[in-house]
Amino acid sequence: MTTVSKSKVFLVEQPMSRQLATVGIGLVGGLILMWLGIPAGAMSGSLIAVATVGSLKPAAIVPLGRNLRLIAMLVSGVSIGAAVTPETLRNVATYPASVTAMMVCVFVMTAISTFTCEKFAGWNRSTALLASIPGALAYILSIIPSTNANTPRVVAVQMVRVLFLMALVPVLVAESGIHLALGSARPDDSWIMFAMECAAGACLGFVLTRFKMAGGMLLGAMSISALAHGFEFANGRAPQIALISGQILIGAWSGSRFAGFDWGLFLRQSPIIVGSIGLTVLIAAGFAGAVSTALALPFGATFLAFSPGGFEAMAILALALGFDPFYVAAHHLARFFLLNFGMPVVVRLFLQKKA
Repeated sequence: MTTVSKSKVFLVEQPMSRQLATVGIGLVGGLILMWLGIPAGAMSGSLIAVATVGSLKPAAIVPLGRNLRLIAMLVSGVSIGAAVTPETLRNVATYPASVTAMMVCVFVMTAISTFTCEKFAGWNRSTALLASIPGALAYILSIIPSTNANTPRVVAVQMVRVLFLMALVPVLVAESGIHLALGSARPDDSWIMFAMECAAGACLGFVLTRFKMAGGMLLGAMSISALAHGFEFANGRAPQIALISGQILIGAWSGSRFAGFDWGLFLRQSPIIVGSIGLTVLIAAGFAGAVSTALALPFGATFLAFSPGGFEAMAILALALGFDPFYVAAHHLARFFLLNFGMPVVVRLFLQKKA
């Protein structure tokens, strides 16, 4: 699926000029989808453009280096936190019930998808399970060598799921003609306030990153910005150019993972891959609908919170679609802890039982 030369390119920090070329491709795609009026078009357009070029000409795409990734996380975190209001903090009381339902949803999604891949596609249990775990790709890749899982199949399912949620969900929302939520009418924060939030957020983000917290920079920046806006030290939203820049960088970063992606494998396995992803999305939608009704929350917010996507991408999608990104981010952070602390035990017991 991945050539040796491509792997070396992705393991070594590339020259900034090449990284900026990747960002430039993402910028073009992001501007096109923004011009078409696609929600979160900057991020989804950037991802689609970089992934497309990377699939057609892998050598043209290199991943973003550590510095650009940290900038993307920092700017996006401050933008997400800026959506917090005093009312948002009061709504935190609804989180425990919703998070509990989300954890049950993760278990159900994983179990049903694993059963489907194992029984209907004939995949071995290791491949079916690791392909079905929603998210935690870094952890999954780290344990694949100790199992008999088929790596290309696992990566194909995990990556296509990301592509669907980040790139296609905004397009489907736009094409449906349904306005899921109204964005904030608040003015932009001053650049001085934004810079202060970035400075404080970077300090906390570096601490969290040093302690190996996934998405540490984004979480640190989001926390500082959320506190500043929740306690009304700041009352506006992040400058639009900063929000758009963060979306384009994250889209380009995510899209670069598709450089050299084996689309032939995807086409050969498309019925089971699409079916597995479709099942998980439908299960997430079902749980989200039930929680939305029970807790009187917007369906769009609960759907993004329960969706098997990445922490950063789902929070930014929530912000772009006008939902509470703090609520969505809290659920994906809880899922991160669930998967990283609970799944190693489940995986070991599950696979050991099969053996």
